[in-house]
Amino acid sequence: MTKDNCILGALGRRASKKELNTDQDSVQKPSVWDRDKCLFASLGQKLSRSEQKRNDIRNAASEIFITQGFEAASMDKIAALAGVSKRTVYSHFGSKEELFTHVITNFCDIKREELDVKPDHSLPLKECLIKLGTKFLHMLHYHGSVSLFRILISQAETDPSHGIEFMNQGPKLSREILAAYLEEKKSEGEIDLADPLDAAQSFYSMLFGARYLNCLVTAAPPPSHEEIDEIVENTVERFIYGLKVK
Repeated sequence: MTKDNCILGALGRRASKKELNTDQDSVQKPSVWDRDKCLFASLGQKLSRSEQKRNDIRNAASEIFITQGFEAASMDKIAALAGVSKRTVYSHFGSKEELFTHVITNFCDIKREELDVKPDHSLPLKECLIKLGTKFLHMLHYHGSVSLFRILISQAETDPSHGIEFMNQGPKLSREILAAYLEEKKSEGEIDLADPLDAAQSFYSMLFGARYLNCLVTAAPPPSHEEIDEIVENTVERFIYGLKVK
């Protein structure tokens, strides 16, 4: 798993095989913990000792969940990687399920901050959608969502609450933001559509497409940056102009 395809890209590190030996009940703490590259540090926040410890736990949990999956992850492994006691982990997060929910929420918050996936009102409609679609596809393929989606899918039948939380914190908000932009363009008389929210959903669904599904279920390589540009350009053309029926 490469750094760009892992939720932990923001951490600037990955665990070694020694650190993530799934045959053991614990994981050795890495010799250097990149505190300055932790998730909250990327937002420029200065953390107290307690907050830093909480953040270390969340970062360690992200690494364990993504590299080993939800079922194989344990609070012992997370505590060892974070360099704290298991009691400390439980004092911050009451259960593995609660900790996983925090990881999901934090991931969505960070990606919104880093990637700024919202319409650029200074651009014409087509250029705005191209810029938005390009950022969206880069987020899907290069910022951890493949690994995260696989975990959410694996947990869907036993505990769908994690998937529901992700949908509410990520896709639902993105859809509503784009719908508000389309509603604005409609009120200005630039476009004519019946349901901006449904149109926003259609736009993201078109971008998601078969290519991402193939990467998700077969571990196919992500599209290149050039391929992403082509996918977005074609998607925006179809979204704006529809099919040209002869």
